[in-house]
Amino acid sequence: MKLRTLLAAAAVTAIAAPAFATSPDTYVVNFRNNDAAESTILDSNIDAAIAMAGVNSEEVVIDTSTAAAWEKGAHEAFDRDIVSIFNKWVGLPGFAVIVDAHTKEDISCVNSKHTASEIASEVRTKTMMAQGRAYKSDASTSMKTTQCPPAHNTGH
Repeated sequence: MKLRTLLAAAAVTAIAAPAFATSPDTYVVNFRNNDAAESTILDSNIDAAIAMAGVNSEEVVIDTSTAAAWEKGAHEAFDRDIVSIFNKWVGLPGFAVIVDAHTKEDISCVNSKHTASEIASEVRTKTMMAQGRAYKSDASTSMKTTQCPPAHNTGH
């Protein structure tokens, strides 16, 4: 009887487990600073977009508002092995980079001019690409770019 109860509990736990229990397929790396108005707009849009996208994506916040936040962001980047992304743009707030979590390459960028729906569509499309799955691309008349800004930190 105990074994049957354990098996039933395991089955219920497996069914109730989150859909994305494995590591994410993409990271949405939000470069932000409290002093940048664009960051506040983008923060709320990213939260909504990831929820709407319905894919295995995780937000990583690189916040340069304080030394402690900067250090936390560095640890977040290190923990996900995306230090090169951190180094490339840290200190340039107001945009987010969509990163393939497997290859660690940047594949797209969004900014505060994008709506939550537009960000969700971009995250969904890029995550499906990172998974190696076919995706439907919606033609858009939007003139908003998803090109990433030039590197902020180029070294000397």
